[in-house]
Amino acid sequence: MSKYKMLILVDGAKGHTGLFLIKALLEKYPDCKIMATDLPSNERERIMTKEKIFGEGHGGMLEVLDDERVEFIAADLSMPTTLTPLFEEKQYDIVFHVASLYDYFAELALLRKINVQGTKNLLDAICKTQDLNNLRFIHWSTCGVYGEPEYEYDPKTKYVIPANEAIPYNPPNDYSISKMEQELVVKNYFNKKRLKMTIIRPAPIYGPFQTYGTFHILYLAKIMGNGVVILLFPKKHRLMFPSIHVKDLVHAAIMVSEKKEAIGQAYNVCHDPIWMDEWLEWLNEQLGIQHAIIPIWFPLFKLIVKACIILAKLKNKKVRKLGLRPIVDLPMVKYLTHQYAFSNQKIKDLGYNFEYDTIDGFKETLDWYFKQGWLPSVLNKRVVN
Repeated sequence: MSKYKMLILVDGAKGHTGLFLIKALLEKYPDCKIMATDLPSNERERIMTKEKIFGEGHGGMLEVLDDERVEFIAADLSMPTTLTPLFEEKQYDIVFHVASLYDYFAELALLRKINVQGTKNLLDAICKTQDLNNLRFIHWSTCGVYGEPEYEYDPKTKYVIPANEAIPYNPPNDYSISKMEQELVVKNYFNKKRLKMTIIRPAPIYGPFQTYGTFHILYLAKIMGNGVVILLFPKKHRLMFPSIHVKDLVHAAIMVSEKKEAIGQAYNVCHDPIWMDEWLEWLNEQLGIQHAIIPIWFPLFKLIVKACIILAKLKNKKVRKLGLRPIVDLPMVKYLTHQYAFSNQKIKDLGYNFEYDTIDGFKETLDWYFKQGWLPSVLNKRVVN
C-alpha cells in the first residue's frame, strides 16, 4: 500500500450513506486506499428488511466499490472474529463508523446487538491493532438521541429556538435508545483509551435512492394523490422539518475528520430550519398534487394523531404475527406531533459551508426519483427539466 498516502476504513459501505461517503472520499483524496466493509450479502438481505418496502437498488452507486482504490471485505460487527481481516497488517488514518441497524421496526435486543455491542467490538479491535495517536474515528449517530427537547422560545416571534448539542439525551424509541447507548460506548473509549473520536448527529437523511425515512413522506403523497397541509396554532407549536442531504452529510463528516478541534466533540448535521407546513406546501406543488392548507388547534391535532397511533399499534401487532412489517413504522407516526428543531451553528463555526438548503436538496432528489421511475403514477404530472 506504499503508493497510497492514506488508508481509510468505511463500514456500512453498501448502505445509502456509506456509498456516498466512499464516492466523496475518492474524489477528495485521489491517493487514498479505502477498505470497505458491510455484512455478507445473504446476511444483509436477511436483516435489512426495510430496504424491500419501497423497492431495491442502489441507483448505480455500487459501482464505486469497483474502483481500484477500494477493497471490500465482508464482516459482521456483532461477530468479533470476522473483523480480523480488516485490521491485519493495516494502520488506518481514519475510520468512518457509519454502520448501524437503522430500523424503527427492529426489536431493541437486535438493535443493541448490532449498534451497541457491534460498536464495542469494532473499538476493541481498533484499540488492539491501531496506533491511537494517529487514528481519527468519526462516529455516525443521529439527532434522534435528543428526543423532543425542552425548547426555549423567541420572546418576539413566539417561535421555537432550535436546540444545540448541549441538550441532554431523551431518546423516544428503541432505535434512538440504541444510538444513545452507542454514543456512550464511543465516549467511554475517548475518556479511557484516548480515542480521537468525533460524533456527528445527522437529521433525517435524504438524497438519491434513499428509501427509508424521508422517502415515506414522498411515498404517502404518491398513493394519496392529494394533500392536506396542516398549519398548527398557537405559534409555539408550529413544527419545523429537520433534514440533511446525504452529500452534505458525508462532506461534513470528512471535514470534521481533518479538524483537530473536533476531537471529542459532537456536531448536529442538518440544514437550516424550515417550517414543516411550508415544506409540505412546496412539496405538493412540486409533485403536482392538489392540496389545501388547514389551520388546526394543536390539542385537536394531538387527538387526531393519538387515534393514528392506536391504529398503527394494531397494525404493528398484526404484521408481526404474520412475519411481515408495515409500510410506516409506529415510531414514525409518533413523530407527527414532535417538535424537532436543531441548530447547525456549531458545525458552521467549525468551518463547514452547506452545499444545499432543504428546497434545493429536495428538488435535486425529486428530479432523480422521477428520472429513475421511482415515483410513478399520480406524480408523473410533474415535468422534470
